[in-house]
Amino acid sequence: MDLKLIYTGTVTDVIKIHRKNDFKADVVRHFAGKDITITIERKRRKRSLMQNAYYFGVVLPLVQSGLNDAGYKVSKESTHEFLKATFFKQELVNEQTGEILQTVGSTSQMSTVQMMEYFAEITQWAAEFLNVQIPEPGEQLTIL
Repeated sequence: MDLKLIYTGTVTDVIKIHRKNDFKADVVRHFAGKDITITIERKRRKRSLMQNAYYFGVVLPLVQSGLNDAGYKVSKESTHEFLKATFFKQELVNEQTGEILQTVGSTSQMSTVQMMEYFAEITQWAAEFLNVQIPEPGEQLTIL
């Protein structure tokens, strides 16, 4: 596996790299004499602890129950894997050949915005295909 260095910074009218001396030392130590690619992207907040709790405490159990009621005997873990494979596909692109492979992403790497989009897709699908209503975060669940 390739080494990946992650440093943050701030852009105003200049670029300020946080821990600039560490950044320089790490680059030289690990990549001296090698060609490198530097990628800059906007820093995003990872999913929150509350989103994680909502997903594993509300969304997964309700979808699991709906799948079980529909005749699929699934565990919480297999439900999680199914939802990722259905709603969080990613592409790996071979830069030399252009070949594309489909893979499944990790919810732990999602941003807060991606996680909310993930919840919305699952909620819509569960309502349409399982007749399961998933409450919004913070909304009371009504059991009839």
